[in-house]
Amino acid sequence: MIVQLRRVLALAGAGLLTLVSACESQKPKYEGPYAAEVAQAVPMIEKAVGLKFKTPPKIETRSKEQVREFVTKQFTDSLAKHDIAGQEAAYKRLGMIPDTLKLQPFLTSLLEEQIVGYYDPHTKVLYVVDGSPKDMAQLTITHELVHALQDQYISLDSVQKIRDDNDRLSAAQSVFEGQAVYEQISIMLGGSNIAINLPGGWDRIREMIRENQSSMPIFAAAPKVIQETLIFPYLSGAEFYR
Repeated sequence: MIVQLRRVLALAGAGLLTLVSACESQKPKYEGPYAAEVAQAVPMIEKAVGLKFKTPPKIETRSKEQVREFVTKQFTDSLAKHDIAGQEAAYKRLGMIPDTLKLQPFLTSLLEEQIVGYYDPHTKVLYVVDGSPKDMAQLTITHELVHALQDQYISLDSVQKIRDDNDRLSAAQSVFEGQAVYEQISIMLGGSNIAINLPGGWDRIREMIRENQSSMPIFAAAPKVIQETLIFPYLSGAEFYR
């Protein structure tokens, strides 16, 4: 898969899970939006991952319009346009997408549907979309804070800038997303891996993630190759990390 597309699809992690948090609330010690959610998640993430935040994570809100601008911007530089045009041509030649499908606007709409929040390694800020349901915002914060912690030890920005080596980029993205998904699930289960490790437990969680994705209209209408490209780093990455 193309470098630029994989980089943008990495932003969609918050839309992958709808499990209910069993974590106990803690006294907030952070300021700004979602201070209570951040204060609750940080110590659990540090315990699960085994690393401490070097600096407090930053979190801000973004309007849906700002998210659309951000997503659109990822496709507008000359290299991105060239990559997407080539990928679209290859998909059509192989019969993987309809001849009438325009990949760039479709991906923009798909990502808008998926994104509840994202961590930007360039600004070092976790962004949550205004008006997001509370449960989804909590899941987003937990997942993306894992990325914020990863970024304090390994530069995620440098990984996202990998060029001309899609296999390397895909492997790195799957490791980062896989850890975030797996630790998020563990935290949602109260810090226990019992349900994950029970016979059939992990398979059921994978099914739940796929079912949730399929409930989203644009994702459900997407060609199979786009669906699998979107979901691969999360499911297969978590399987590897497990």
